[in-house]
Amino acid sequence: METELWLLWATLAVSLLYYLSILRRGTGASRLPPGPRPLPIVGNLLDLRGHLHHTLARLASAHGPVMRVRLGLTTAVVVSSRDAAGEAFATHDRRLAARAVPDAARAMGFSERSMIWLPSSDPRWKALRGLVAAHVFSPRSLAAVRGVRERKVRDLVGYLRGRAGREVDVGQAVYGGVLNLVSSAFFSIDVVDVGTESAQGLRELVEAIVEAIAKPNVSDLIPFLRPLDLQGWRRYTAGRYEDIFRVLDGIIDRRLAEASSSRDTKYGDFLDALLELLSTGKGVSTEQLDLSEKFTTVNVLAVPLRAVPLVRT
Repeated sequence: METELWLLWATLAVSLLYYLSILRRGTGASRLPPGPRPLPIVGNLLDLRGHLHHTLARLASAHGPVMRVRLGLTTAVVVSSRDAAGEAFATHDRRLAARAVPDAARAMGFSERSMIWLPSSDPRWKALRGLVAAHVFSPRSLAAVRGVRERKVRDLVGYLRGRAGREVDVGQAVYGGVLNLVSSAFFSIDVVDVGTESAQGLRELVEAIVEAIAKPNVSDLIPFLRPLDLQGWRRYTAGRYEDIFRVLDGIIDRRLAEASSSRDTKYGDFLDALLELLSTGKGVSTEQLDLSEKFTTVNVLAVPLRAVPLVRT
């Protein structure tokens, strides 16, 4: 009985807040694009059943190429024509540069330290972008890892030749080859045996995170319920992040142990550049990247995670 009363009061509170928000917006709502009439609380979710791209095309034919859709209490704008997309992403690109952050991506504060989710106006995003531009995508950096790219391609070709006449899962083989290419450029190690699952489970962990972020989440549809994490997706994603950082921590710790020993081995990879920045502080401020925490793990390892292939095969 108490549970039923709690649900009743919660529903009434949600409805009241919904209508108060509409009244408070007033004339501001008139500036939004046209769209289907939303229902209380659920918005237009019931209109989006079936194949989403077919449903959105049908709605766009009735409401225009720029259309407002309410996802619960969250407002989304759907752009469905080439001309409208060109105007949105060319003319108004700065206004649209920031992404809506799914609640699952907020686990462990990841969205506040990742180039994927930070707005381009954020000082930390600018610092991370500068690091990537200087130490990953600059002509000198790309030339430095050319040998790595060629070696990983030869490994992949050798694996495929070695299985001549037998069945090959091409998607898994290519995925493993690309994952090794990225990990070798960043950390000078292979994280998978081509054609098999990753040794440390990195591929599986990254795919689990991507799937969790893509899942429908009541925390994204009704934002004031976000602290409750009713479906547990943020807690689930946090566990996957911890597993990934545990693997990457081991890589970093081994490199630090080598640096502190008598051997002065230089790999010339991205991790070397990060550790040098950590030791010298050149080109980046501690305020921007919060070096008081574990710098390479909490802040900058969001960069290599972004580079890991996220395509399911």
